[in-house]
Amino acid sequence: MSKPATDFNDPINLQVMWNRLIFIADQADTVLGRTAFSPIVRENHDYVTVLLDSRGRALAQCTWSIPVFITSLPVAAQKYFLPKFPAETLHEGDVLATNDPEIGTGHLPDVTMITPIFKNGKIVAYAGSIAHLPDIGGAPLHSEATDIYEEGIRFPIVKLHRAGVPNADVLDIIAASVRLPTEVLGDLESMVAANAVMGRELVKFLDEYGLDEIDGLADAIHARSEAKMRQAIRTWPNGRYEAEVLLDGYDTDVKLKAAVVVGQDSVHVDYAGSSDQVLHSINCRTNYRYAHSVYALKCLLDPETPNNEGCITPVTDEAPLGSILNPEPWTAGNSRNLIGHVIPSLIFKALEGIVPDKVMGDSGGAPIWAANCVGRHDDGSQYGSVQNFHGGQGARAELDGLDTLSFPSNCKVTAIEMFEIAVPVLTECKELIPDSGGAGRHRGGLGQRVVLRNRARAPMNVYLATERVRHPCFGVVDGQSGTPGRVSKNGKPQFPKGKVVLRTGDRLAVETPGGGGWGRAAERSAADIARDLAEGLVTGEAARRIYGHSQPVAAE
Repeated sequence: MSKPATDFNDPINLQVMWNRLIFIADQADTVLGRTAFSPIVRENHDYVTVLLDSRGRALAQCTWSIPVFITSLPVAAQKYFLPKFPAETLHEGDVLATNDPEIGTGHLPDVTMITPIFKNGKIVAYAGSIAHLPDIGGAPLHSEATDIYEEGIRFPIVKLHRAGVPNADVLDIIAASVRLPTEVLGDLESMVAANAVMGRELVKFLDEYGLDEIDGLADAIHARSEAKMRQAIRTWPNGRYEAEVLLDGYDTDVKLKAAVVVGQDSVHVDYAGSSDQVLHSINCRTNYRYAHSVYALKCLLDPETPNNEGCITPVTDEAPLGSILNPEPWTAGNSRNLIGHVIPSLIFKALEGIVPDKVMGDSGGAPIWAANCVGRHDDGSQYGSVQNFHGGQGARAELDGLDTLSFPSNCKVTAIEMFEIAVPVLTECKELIPDSGGAGRHRGGLGQRVVLRNRARAPMNVYLATERVRHPCFGVVDGQSGTPGRVSKNGKPQFPKGKVVLRTGDRLAVETPGGGGWGRAAERSAADIARDLAEGLVTGEAARRIYGHSQPVAAE
């Protein structure tokens, strides 16, 4: 039987091979999700699987991906993993891993794992994955820590497996340092299994196509993706486009400032003028920052071309050392998403003047809100689980923002039933908040109100990570802001980034922000307003006050 063609210049052949690579990453995604122990991995899908070529460049990612992870992983591979462990130092069955925030995604709970893939005794590629562990020791995941040493155990790049044998010394140290050792070790082994699947399936792929290596195919894919990205950049006028935004911060406002510099076929983002690093855990490290810079520009420039190393190459960024977007190594950063998730909205704001039809309003899901519930069951056993809460998506040029959507994180939430199994709470309420979406020609998505009640005998410590309580999500192209968020306990406002103690029967109410609008409110159609009224998304009073709408109009 003749071997399949391997002409990388044939677009049909290349597309078929590309689809197969995506399928390989998706198979690993399925394995990780179905075998993971913790709800944050299994239910929230707070992980990613990525196939890398022999140089550590991103080649293919799983379909359901977290944007920050798919860019952080190849950067980590090229800058840190491969220099520390060159190919000649690795053997089949080796598994490399670290949770160092400077190397990976900016906070300790995320473990970055890379496994070499061998064919004929030679490394031909790497399987990569990142997953958010349910606990990493130290202070539970929240915003109050004042340096990285309070935030949990940190391990450098180590061989988690050596030639297929688990490294018991490292695993024992991790298990002894965390509150949930069974879940943490189980999630790590799920990552090992997922990487192994990528390796097995890639070797099958190479055999079927008569290939001894993957780099030639990777070069062809990267070149086409990079060319498309640079072509898109050339359609924009060269120039410097600036914006800034204020955030709640921890105890004082934080300013993010960006200058997007568009060149002939490249884009550079300069964050000079952003606030200095802060004492608490909201500092955003460079890999995490860069990943969001790339993601925002990819959305605006070339959303259709598959993601890989070629899409990353034309984009660079920088921030002053010692700023909140480039902090010193010792700083705390476990809640770095409270700052980093806003970067895409900041870039959209900077570019609304040149691509108004492509930007969208600031999103209440940027950042994700989280409540980390920690305590002991009535039988004395330890529990700990994070529940995510999403606000309203920003509106777009053609559509209203979606309600309660994760953006730009792309994380799910733990199903109520699963969360109530993991944590002794009762979810008494989960509802949309009328009028919370910012007004505009297209309305921002609605936030949500969730009420949790502690049903255990022992107190529950809830560690909050929230934003947009003082400063609401802004609109674009003259769209209005959404409503800010709110956190209360038994009806009394709470510090939105602190620890809340719930005794038996206490209730925590979380109200997430609404998304910003797009375009002037006066341009919203009467039919759209009538539909909002009919569905209870906007109240009659708001329709009159904001839109000047008083006559009932049948929705189209």
